[in-house]
Formats: sequence, structure tokens, C-alpha cells
Amino acid sequence: MKFLSLLLAASACLVHALPTSESSPLLEKRQSAALTDYAYVYFTGEGFSNGEQVYMAVSNNNNPGSWTRLKSGNPFLTSNVGTKGIRDPSFIVAPDRSKYWIICTDLKVNGYPGGWESPDYTTKGSKSIVVWESTNLRDWSGPFLRKVSPDNAGMTWAPDAIWDPSRSKFMVFWTSAISGQGWKTLKSYTSDFVNFSAAETFVTGLGMDNTIVFDKSQNRFIQISKNGPDNLIQQNWASTLAGPWTKTSERIGAGLLPAAEGPLIFQNNQTPSKWHLWVDNYTRGSGYFPMETSNLASGQWSATQGFTLPPNARHGYVIGITSAERNALLGQGTVNNPTTTSTPSTPTSTTTPTPTQTNGGGTVAKWGQCGGNGYTGPTQCIDSTCVKSNDWYSQCI
Repeated sequence: MKFLSLLLAASACLVHALPTSESSPLLEKRQSAALTDYAYVYFTGEGFSNGEQVYMAVSNNNNPGSWTRLKSGNPFLTSNVGTKGIRDPSFIVAPDRSKYWIICTDLKVNGYPGGWESPDYTTKGSKSIVVWESTNLRDWSGPFLRKVSPDNAGMTWAPDAIWDPSRSKFMVFWTSAISGQGWKTLKSYTSDFVNFSAAETFVTGLGMDNTIVFDKSQNRFIQISKNGPDNLIQQNWASTLAGPWTKTSERIGAGLLPAAEGPLIFQNNQTPSKWHLWVDNYTRGSGYFPMETSNLASGQWSATQGFTLPPNARHGYVIGITSAERNALLGQGTVNNPTTTSTPSTPTSTTTPTPTQTNGGGTVAKWGQCGGNGYTGPTQCIDSTCVKSNDWYSQCI
């Protein structure tokens, strides 16, 4: 499930609230560094035996339509906690850019009996998120399992975070199904992604896969989510994170795709008035569909032409990065924080449905994708048959 969630809403680096303990020269240097490229984290889906892990790419020449995949397109980070799989990674940056976190849904569908037909995912799912932390983008501590949902939550999906200047903390938010209450977006506050406040309701009635950015030009927060008619995307705005949230537009993507989920939104580094919105074209199995606007407040989006995105990329997150940060991700240098900080507390365990592993690459578990126009993954089904749903999507059933 989303980047710019740390209020990187200016053409360089917008910061709304900052720690006061750091010396000003280094802080100013980090804040003023130009954003020369983008980083993109994503997963590739349950149709691959290792598709539910963290993948990463960096843009080329500050172009969000041209990407270099890290680790030759293999997983950048691998989870061995909880369900031992992740989905919906979000890339979170400290306001002073001294730390970085990747937070994810703790969920592995590949190999789980019944696949998406199982009710376990929304009734017996994980109450935790998976967290990695780095101070230099080359060394990552984790994965850690952090419980954020209450005991009566059925799952913890699509976690995201944004810096809340009114609290000088991150507001972490995610989708849960609460026993007897239905689906809602919950929130919690943290300063370190180790200790979290008790979960509470953030919003209801705004769907799922929520992500938020700050629009400096309008001095307002923009929330994008999967919600409303035709299983498409809705845009809302508010003056503060506490709301109230007002609908700007809905059915975003109508006429371009049959349905969409997992929206991510980010600001163009070179043209601050331009914003990018990518949505997961999941019914066609073709990954992200890119759109753009030069008037964010209008809620009107058009298809982007000429973009080439990493193959099979699903619900993820894009942020602007500096040249030093890009080099560090490529293993060619480091940022100004060479010491990796160890997370001080023991990761919280949680009871989750334990997936059954498949027999390796080249095969697809039951209910996974096995074909469709533009699909490049395995096509041989395990204990099932590949059945065509439409020209864009075939499934093992």
C-alpha cells in the first residue's frame, strides 16, 4: 500500500517539525539537499514463491518513469518473522533524514491453504506490522514484528505513516477488520517504530489502502484510498490530520481500468505543481497504472504516457531521494549517518496463520496468478489448473 508521507511536499525537502537535539549545520545540510531521484519499494505478489518480500528500485536521471532495480531484481529485504512474508511496503523517512524505516503488512498468501478464498486473512490475520530500520541505507536492522492492532482486530493491512507536526511523532495508520464493528482505519503514534501508543480509530467510511501526503501549496493534507463506486480510488482533504475529511473526487481511474487498489502518491522533484498517482491494476494483473495531475486540489487525474515501471510491481511506495541516498542504496557510498542503530527492544510476537511453503520458483500456488497479457511470471499451477478470467488475468483454481 504509498511515499512523500513524511511531508516531503516541497521541491527540495519540506519538514514540518524537527528534533531539536541535533546540531544545526548537519540538520540544515540534510534538509537543504536537493532531491535528485526517487526510491521505490514494492512487492510482486503471491504468484511468485518469493514475491511477498521487499523489492526496491531507484530512478534514473530524476525520471520517475525509468528505474534501476536493486539486487538485480531479487528481494532487497526478506522477512523471517510472523507469516514470513510481507505486502504493501511503505518507505518512511525521519524529518531530518537521519533514519529510514520500511514498514509492511505481515502477510504471505503464497502457499496458504485456500489462498484468498480463506476467511483467515481478515479474521485470524496478524495484529503486527513488519519493520526494518537503517541510518545509512546500506545496513538494515530487522525484520522486527511490532504489534499495533488490538486483540479484536482481524488483520493489519497496508501500514503507512506520516509525521504529525502537532505531536512531533509519526502517525501510523492501517486497515483492520474489528470484530463486531466492521472495517476501519486505525492509527497509533510512535517516535521510533519500536514503541506505539494504543490503537484508536482514525477514520471510518474511507475504504482501505489509505495513504496521505501534505500539499504545501494548499496547506492541506490529501488522503487517497480505495473507496467508493466501482472499486476505484477516492481523494479526500483536510486541514489537519484530525480531520474532518472532505471528499474531493471519486471513481479515479474510471474509463482507464476496471478496478484499482493500493494507491501511492508522490510529488515530482523537478515540477512541484505536478503529482503522480499510481494504482494497482490488480484485476488485469498488470501491476501499477501511472496517472498524474498538475492541479492536486482538483482531484482530476489523467493517464501518464511513456513510463516504464519495474515488472510485476504491486502495492508499494515512492519517495524523493538525494544523490547521496541513491548512491547508498546502490552500494556506491553512504549518507551522513554511518552507524547502524540497533533497535533496543525485543520484537513483539503475534499469533498468525502460518503459511505452507511451495516447492520453489517456476510454479504457482493455488489461487495465484498464472497468466495474462504482460504477465511474465510462472505459469505451472500446483494442485490446480490455470484458468483464464480475461485477457489480462489467469488464475490457478
